[in-house]
Amino acid sequence: MGAGAFIQLVVTQATMLRRNVGFWLSSIIMAALSMAVFGWLFNPDTQPFDLALVDEDRTEASQSLMQAFDGLENVELKRGSQEDELESLEGGDRGAVVIVPSGFGADLGEGAASLVVYYDNSNPIRIGYVTSTVDAVVDNYNASVVGQTNAVTVDKQAVDTDNVRFIDFLTPGMVGMMIMWVNLGVGFLLVTWREQGILRRLGVTPLRPGSLIASQAVSFALISLTQTVIILGMGRLVFDVEVAGSYLWLALTVLLGVLAMLSVGYVIASLLKSVTSVNAVINLVAFPMIFLGGSYFPLDTPPVLNPLVNAIPLTHLNDALREVVNHSGGLGDLWLSWTVLAAWIVGGFVLSMRLFRWQ
Repeated sequence: MGAGAFIQLVVTQATMLRRNVGFWLSSIIMAALSMAVFGWLFNPDTQPFDLALVDEDRTEASQSLMQAFDGLENVELKRGSQEDELESLEGGDRGAVVIVPSGFGADLGEGAASLVVYYDNSNPIRIGYVTSTVDAVVDNYNASVVGQTNAVTVDKQAVDTDNVRFIDFLTPGMVGMMIMWVNLGVGFLLVTWREQGILRRLGVTPLRPGSLIASQAVSFALISLTQTVIILGMGRLVFDVEVAGSYLWLALTVLLGVLAMLSVGYVIASLLKSVTSVNAVINLVAFPMIFLGGSYFPLDTPPVLNPLVNAIPLTHLNDALREVVNHSGGLGDLWLSWTVLAAWIVGGFVLSMRLFRWQ
């Protein structure tokens, strides 16, 4: 088949898919609703954060300031040494660390005291909430205890951490789940065409099964890339989720995920004859993958399930997506997941080509 004919076949496939809007739009809606619900449930403004207090001065004045933080809503106060609390902050276990330096009491007597706030810079949405909470406490302390505006000032220091918010973790998982649903659906599509006689009519043309599969793969890849842009765009605009890594690695990961899920869908379509049975098997395959593949929550499965978890393609698709989006992962971090996805692609397409039938 020439390049022009193949492009025309891809356009035809894409047009047929576009007419069936519900086929791919439903996965976007599912992912968007999941992000909205879980994003609200785990909103930083509704979830408590740990605020560590470190008193290096140990005077009556510093103790008075420490007491001003008591009773804050959505704040869990921690106390410890500066070294331990800063280490906890860098590990993502603290939202901020307030340090009252040595000499605070003497400086306050001269009307020029300050404290230092180290805050987690990895959570853009929470930064404003954390810093404004500390500012409010200090302003109230200046007004009610000291009786002098700006007697105590706040020195704010951002700390870069590897802390990943739940919504940061969830967003790549929603992309992976969406890729799974859409591309497994090729099995439903092929069997529908077989029942309607479309495949039989295509079978009497010079079109080869490989050309049909390749054109569908391109069409589904374009749809999945578009959906990925939509979901990541929603995450960026609504929840400030940033893609930390390379967009090239992200696109390649999406492409491998598309091909891996398509290969599974083709095998299902090649083995089953009716739309009803295909639909049942797709659901039987998809729902366990969603939960065992870690789309919604970090995996904590019993050891007996680890071989299954490590074998399914969605696990490695989600892992690779999170490496790129959350951790700026490179080839050294992605090769294992890519290798497993490639194995599914090769095995699935070889098997489906052997089993493929036009009618």
